Amino acid sequence: MALAFHRAIGAERKIARLRYLRDRWAKRLLAESDRVRMLTPIGPKESGAIGVVVVDGLDVAKLHPWLWTKHRIVATPLVHAEFQGLRVTPNVFTTLDEVDTFGDAMLQAIRRGMA
Repeated sequence: MALAFHRAIGAERKIARLRYLRDRWAKRLLAESDRVRMLTPIGPKESGAIGVVVVDGLDVAKLHPWLWTKHRIVATPLVHAEFQGLRVTPNVFTTLDEVDTFGDAMLQAIRRGMA
């Protein structure tokens, strides 16, 4: 089924959709806060759907459960000696409303904290 879906939409359309979804939230957060940094490149031919974001002053170990319990948003905390970040990976069928909900939640955490 997944292979049939992939063949039906085509690889180029699929990756374009995934990059569009990633760019929608990533560019919004970058534009609205100077505390946001992307650890994955977000150029037009890079990284697909995956985006790893860091927000100065936000603890990713606390951000991850807050996103889930308060907003039912699934993301993956990456905590390594070299870096910490939140990996966000929308799927091809993720809606724009869902991406915008993530952006809204992140901006809430940035501006008002995770209460």
